[in-house]
Amino acid sequence: MLDVYLTDVQKKVQFKDYPGEHPVKFILNFKKIFPSIMELLLPVLPENENLEDMSWESTTQDFETFQMLLTGWGIIELRLNAISQYKDKAFADQMIKTSQQKRKEYQKKHMKLSTVELDYLFMHDIHGLIDAELVDLGEKFYLPTLRDLWKSKVSANVLNAKF
Repeated sequence: MLDVYLTDVQKKVQFKDYPGEHPVKFILNFKKIFPSIMELLLPVLPENENLEDMSWESTTQDFETFQMLLTGWGIIELRLNAISQYKDKAFADQMIKTSQQKRKEYQKKHMKLSTVELDYLFMHDIHGLIDAELVDLGEKFYLPTLRDLWKSKVSANVLNAKF
């Protein structure tokens, strides 16, 4: 369980909806997927320095963004699992690598993009690749849904990956 102190409303919340047992290990692994996590949730080491008692600080808006990234990754994993069944796991893994590379290119070409915007673009690219594969099976496109979910979080040009 993640104990998160929301600094803007001075309220403590407990967040349990994440995979795995150990919250610190989960956050460190999730940061590899979405680097913005370390900006959205700030670790607060307890006085006894026991990582089991670690807590986190965030604002309400940043915590909501964190939850959107977590939910977004869950959807990506489900869709990648479908791709793995339709094609194979290596094909699905390559989609992630391609999207990670594109994220790095965005970061180099568009230095003003925030880490959250880059994480959104990473999701956008993965869903675009998955949409292109699953359309043959009659699956509907997910990108419009993703854009609708994120329209209040990122600018219109980032939302549509148009620069």
